[in-house]
Amino acid sequence: MHSLLDDLPVRPDGLIMASDASAVGRRYRVHRLHHAGVLTRIWPGVYAVTETPEPSGPRGDAARYLRRVRAAAHQMPGRVFTSYSAAALLGLPIVGRWPREVYVLAGGLNGSRRGDVRYVGHRLDAPEACVDGIRVTGPAYTVIQVARSATLAAGLVAADAALRHPPYAERPPLLTPEALSGEHERLLPYRGQTRATAVLRRATPFADGALESISRLVIEELGFAAPELQHRFWLPGLGEYVWVDFYWPELDIAMEADGHGKYLDAGSGPRAAQRVVREKRREDEIRAQVEKFGRWDWDDAWRKYPLERKLERAGVPRTRPRRRLIVP
Repeated sequence: MHSLLDDLPVRPDGLIMASDASAVGRRYRVHRLHHAGVLTRIWPGVYAVTETPEPSGPRGDAARYLRRVRAAAHQMPGRVFTSYSAAALLGLPIVGRWPREVYVLAGGLNGSRRGDVRYVGHRLDAPEACVDGIRVTGPAYTVIQVARSATLAAGLVAADAALRHPPYAERPPLLTPEALSGEHERLLPYRGQTRATAVLRRATPFADGALESISRLVIEELGFAAPELQHRFWLPGLGEYVWVDFYWPELDIAMEADGHGKYLDAGSGPRAAQRVVREKRREDEIRAQVEKFGRWDWDDAWRKYPLERKLERAGVPRTRPRRRLIVP
């Protein structure tokens, strides 16, 4: 904790409430630290230590939005957060920018907006959950709220993350497909249901990360045949089963979406080197068992053409019409 904050009341989540500071006679000190750049105002009346350098990229954007939602929750105790705000609190990712607004349930049918707060109208009661003392709509309701207003890509990434339960999973999913489809049916009819249906029709428990979700959309957009997800191979050299992200059994083509996180998380030094060597052995054994093997990364998927070329070179057929699915 920053030494300049020693005499300030800091909440367990690292946020400082102006009202808490006033209660102990430190409100002026909060204002001074804010003007000096030591504190950043996250929400009216809520501050946090200024981060230098500020986190960048998608993770930084997600962390800032989550902190903003938590700050808003301090000022709106008892409110039920929903849509993007509930997704952030539940740990669900999206792709693209997180919004500036926070989303809470309105008192009835009519929604509204006041400043940076969106009050989401609702016809039926919403199931609730609780995250660190903050009331949120349940996972299924939350995913549908995101899916009905977000881009197809953002909605699918959130839905896949909530459903995530690949064959090798060691913990239960946040949400089951049956619960998600059941909530969708319960809420019908609702505004944005066509957009949400497009997400639910594609959502799967077998996407192990956002890159795999986006890759499926690109494969579909480019008209390539749909792959089997998480196909299992026995690797005798390693003495274990492994799962390949994408597999076309009719052509014996295996491909993987590699976000590089497995290498970055390993850090540096011997552990990282061992991870790279093991991954190389894994790939060599898979290559020996299939007709074609390939990889792609985030840049390939976002730019689309590099992924298209890799799929073409591997021999994946086009069985569907091309259509634009990923819109910035």
